[in-house]
Amino acid sequence: MVEGSKNSEISSYLCTQILLSILHFFLIDMILEQLSLLNYKNIEQAQLTLSPNVNCLIGANGQGKTNVLDAIYFLSFGKSATALTDGACVRHDAEFMMLQGKYRSALMEEEEISCGIKRGQRKRMRRNEKEYKRLSEHLGVIPLVMLSPADEQLVSGGSEERRRFMDIVLSQVSPNYLAALIRYNKSLQQRNTMLKQDDEPDAQLFEVLEEMMSMDAAVIYQERQAFVRDFVPIFQVMYARFCNAASEEVDILYDTHASRGDLLPILVRDRAKERIVGYTLHGPHKDNLELLMNGHNVRREASQGQTKTFFIAMKLAQFLYLKSVGEHRTPILLLDDIFDKLDAGRVACIVDYVSGDDFEQIFITDTNREHLDSILAATHREYKLFEVKGGEVALVENHGASGAAELPASDA
Repeated sequence: MVEGSKNSEISSYLCTQILLSILHFFLIDMILEQLSLLNYKNIEQAQLTLSPNVNCLIGANGQGKTNVLDAIYFLSFGKSATALTDGACVRHDAEFMMLQGKYRSALMEEEEISCGIKRGQRKRMRRNEKEYKRLSEHLGVIPLVMLSPADEQLVSGGSEERRRFMDIVLSQVSPNYLAALIRYNKSLQQRNTMLKQDDEPDAQLFEVLEEMMSMDAAVIYQERQAFVRDFVPIFQVMYARFCNAASEEVDILYDTHASRGDLLPILVRDRAKERIVGYTLHGPHKDNLELLMNGHNVRREASQGQTKTFFIAMKLAQFLYLKSVGEHRTPILLLDDIFDKLDAGRVACIVDYVSGDDFEQIFITDTNREHLDSILAATHREYKLFEVKGGEVALVENHGASGAAELPASDA
């Protein structure tokens, strides 16, 4: 009798834990319901009520489609996806800009994220009207992945592009990594300044900086190494999905300073040499990801089509990685003008994949309405279609669960 009671308690406890896990899963998957833009780049003012499934923005080049997606990116990362400074995001002839996103979970929990920039003043970012003391606190609150033609730089660009890729992913899931990265970069900047000085710098200050850099470099290395270990199998499966050639074997290797030993003695050893060149030669700021196809460097060996497949697979694998770690949150997915740059086969593969259950809210931009209609027909999901023209955004079609297309006046 006692044993039966104990088993019943255990079963009840397990059921409770499973239920809590399910509730927690739904609680933290956030959907962007409303987006407001004021003086953001070429958009003077826009307010969008969004679909929880697929949102499409159509318009000619230069009209502002990408700027809408960039505003969504800004609300997740506190900065533009481009290399623009914060001030450059403020519309010409305007003194300030404001972004606001209202998010909601499946359990109807609400989050409001806003960001304001006034020329000549620091950026202010708020969550539920409470201002962040440090913008780094916001990273990972609203996970997001953006895929655009510029991501081809992951393959063809320099090592800084691949380090940035690792930083963007890990900063969303590991506060320890982000803190170590911020500290390391600050120490690196100070050390480089000292290396450029004409007078002999303070040796004790060098020692303090180098010890701090070595400790933070160890954290960065461990996190990056674990990331590559877990990410590569996901990427390989994703590449195979989009590649028709079974003979193509792809891999990603982590090329790191740590393979040469602890950073501290290396910094001490090469300090005199680095005084001559004026910058630090060793450390995680020199790390790289070596991208391989059949054992050869992709940059030198891959065709244009293989290069596109490679970076698309990397970005979609990034989505699955973010979803699989930590709190298992499903990121928002932004697809910016990628279908116009790809062949029909790759477009069909991507559309087929993102139509599956792995994805929640998706944003797509395109210049071709017929092209977009064929993509939407293949997804079989609810969607809203917006037209962007001269910085103005208008809802032109609302395709609900019933399958009927509507023209709601409220969003036009």
